[in-house]
Amino acid sequence: MTKSKNVKRIISLVVAVSISFSLVIYSSYSAKAFDTDYVNKDGMQLGYSIINGYSKLSIKNKQYNNKKIAVYCGLDVSNLYIMAVVGWFYVTNGIDLDRAMSDHDYAMEKIEALNSHLEGAGITNERAKQYKNLILKDAGKVYTSFDTVGLYIFDSTDERALELMKEDYVDFVLDGGRVPASMKDLNFDGKSDEKDAVLIQQYLADSFTFDDDDENEYALFVCDINGDKEADIRDVTALTKGDF
Repeated sequence: MTKSKNVKRIISLVVAVSISFSLVIYSSYSAKAFDTDYVNKDGMQLGYSIINGYSKLSIKNKQYNNKKIAVYCGLDVSNLYIMAVVGWFYVTNGIDLDRAMSDHDYAMEKIEALNSHLEGAGITNERAKQYKNLILKDAGKVYTSFDTVGLYIFDSTDERALELMKEDYVDFVLDGGRVPASMKDLNFDGKSDEKDAVLIQQYLADSFTFDDDDENEYALFVCDINGDKEADIRDVTALTKGDF
């Protein structure tokens, strides 16, 4: 289960990115969140895969009654000017990462402010500009359209959500279109508890598997409950004790 190594530190960034690009820059200011050298193409791709895995399994388990999804077609995080502008926004606005990962309204408020901040700095998201119409093709009601951040939240079918995950111009699709109640949730009942611990044990014993790579990446992330970068029985213990 060594593939779970480093995932927890990446996902704390990427889940927030799905709701707010502003937190990409978090690594520059808080070493406790995750290692700064994971803010790169490979690191971000792993995070995107985890979120897509979450969404695929969420769709299979019919976790949400609504058909709302969030689609992220983000800016270039390797661009130093963009990083500097977003970093300034992060510092001056006192972004609370933990709250952004648990309070959807707070996250959306900060995204809207960030979108305006980026526009004011003369930044444009050419990729989102180019593919926006394709992303929103066959969309139902559109709730959020932040063209500079590259975040779109709208009603969609499960089939369309799965199609979008395959597109090169989409970083990831978040089922439910909001901050999840829990990202450590293998049975998709909206919480992390003993039922998930049972599935983690089965996954560690190879009796509970997934054929899809994204789904496996998500499962590996879930298994690292205690954040020690390894998935083992200690994670099951931590979950059953609520020590995480």
